[in-house]
Amino acid sequence: MRDVTEALRLAVVPALSALCAEQRSGAVCVWCPRALPPGEGVTLSPDGRLRACVPCHMVQARVLATYLDWYDHGIACLYCPLGPCGRGHVLAAEHLAARERAGKPELSCVGCRTPVAPGDPVRPHLWQGLGGPVYSYLHARACPR
Repeated sequence: MRDVTEALRLAVVPALSALCAEQRSGAVCVWCPRALPPGEGVTLSPDGRLRACVPCHMVQARVLATYLDWYDHGIACLYCPLGPCGRGHVLAAEHLAARERAGKPELSCVGCRTPVAPGDPVRPHLWQGLGGPVYSYLHARACPR
């Protein structure tokens, strides 16, 4: 699995305003209520205060790594813009399974701002927002409006 540590720090760690005081101090994982004694967990911020438990970090890293693998494939593949190729299907399934294990919400299309129905063809859409990269999704074909 690719190293996504920096990308996790930039885009996946919850906003400080969404964290409780214990999470902001590093005493509790940023993704779950697990207490983190000093020296345990994975450091997520340059100042060392934001931390995650190892299981949560692994789950979140898997979600992001599978997204980036799927995105990178779609950029280079001649067939995926027309509908996912075999490898594109496999990468999408791996990513969607990782999202499900992480308890992520249902997919939503950034183009039409509607939920993506299970089984609808979808593709990753990575773009630069004001606060850094935005890992989003688009319907693979025309939005169903």
